[in-house]
Amino acid sequence: MDTRYTDGTYLADNPSWHTEDAPWKLSHVRRALKEARITSFSMVCDLGCGSGALLKAWATAQPEVAFTGYEISPQALTLCRANAPQNTTFITGDKLPAGPYQVALALDVLEHIEDNGPWLEQAATCCETLVLHVPLELSFYTLLRPDWLREEREKVGHVHFYTVRSFKQLLKQHHLQILSWHYTNKYIECPPALKHFHSKVGMGIRKFLHAVLPTSWMAWLVGGYSVMCVLKKTNEPKTEAV
Repeated sequence: MDTRYTDGTYLADNPSWHTEDAPWKLSHVRRALKEARITSFSMVCDLGCGSGALLKAWATAQPEVAFTGYEISPQALTLCRANAPQNTTFITGDKLPAGPYQVALALDVLEHIEDNGPWLEQAATCCETLVLHVPLELSFYTLLRPDWLREEREKVGHVHFYTVRSFKQLLKQHHLQILSWHYTNKYIECPPALKHFHSKVGMGIRKFLHAVLPTSWMAWLVGGYSVMCVLKKTNEPKTEAV
């Protein structure tokens, strides 16, 4: 993985380490697990937990569950351990924790890892259920603005970009069965404060299209969507249709 995550560069570029997204993202994790009918678990691991904000909020809400956060960045690990609940443990290292866990999370992680196939295989074997959140950054819009993908690579370190089709092909290749699947869009669900008139108009158009068009169409046409899915390892080289 890129050294920007261990040498302080990523923290300098992203001082909050996306802590502000934790409540929104946790709500989608819990929704995904509920839709997959996974409601009972005692051990959860967050693979690439960042600042640890999501895990600490979840641990506070469910003190009976043991939560482990894994993070390669020493700077992020310092953030994780600040004011951590007693039922949380934060660790670092070159290898993913072995588990076994009932649930493992990998939220906005997969797109950062150059050789992410072996990483995905290992992540799936350390748990009974794997929850992924992955941005769908390839769209008709990014075909018109290829510089946007370059900016994502430079600013936040994304090295892989997906459509729904290419992401499902990745899951199929690694024999991961989909238990639940839904789209997320932080820009629509938690819109930023917009100062400029043209930005407000653009947001109005985006919200209108989001309301009237199928989400799969919007994900391809406009972009800005991610997918939250719950997976389990299977010996069958196929995934459920969704």
